[in-house]
Amino acid sequence: MGTTPPRLGEPLADEETVYRAFSAEGYRKRGSGSGKVRPKAFSRPIDHVDGISVARTPEEAVSGLERNFGYCSINVGQIHRLPYGIEVRPDLDDPGHLLLCNIPAINGTDSEREMATVIAGVLSRLAVCESCDHFPSKKSEDLPQLFPKDPATRS
Repeated sequence: MGTTPPRLGEPLADEETVYRAFSAEGYRKRGSGSGKVRPKAFSRPIDHVDGISVARTPEEAVSGLERNFGYCSINVGQIHRLPYGIEVRPDLDDPGHLLLCNIPAINGTDSEREMATVIAGVLSRLAVCESCDHFPSKKSEDLPQLFPKDPATRS
């Protein structure tokens, strides 16, 4: 998210897979066997001028988040084949950061909101919920642990 659009590279190859962190609990719904990705996970607020953040790996998707609620994956070719002109592009200043570009804002004009709702629904159905549980990131590893990994430090 930013106020100045990043420098973007060429669209990713269709055979690649990208990952989206569930930064809010409302981005996914737990289910028996596997979870479900909710459209909210792919709704772009108007203040996210650069697009919707995704990453090349689950670790990169959750990096920078103190808390997450799992993550999902989605095939780039499926995104590029949609009739909405969405592109998955790398942020040239941050190699692990990718953006879903050309998605209208969910809180934009009426016509933008309508299209954003449709796109979010389609992307959520294409996405595969990989985990509904917290996925450890470097930032979360710095937080105090309830149960230290080293048994000698447990009381």
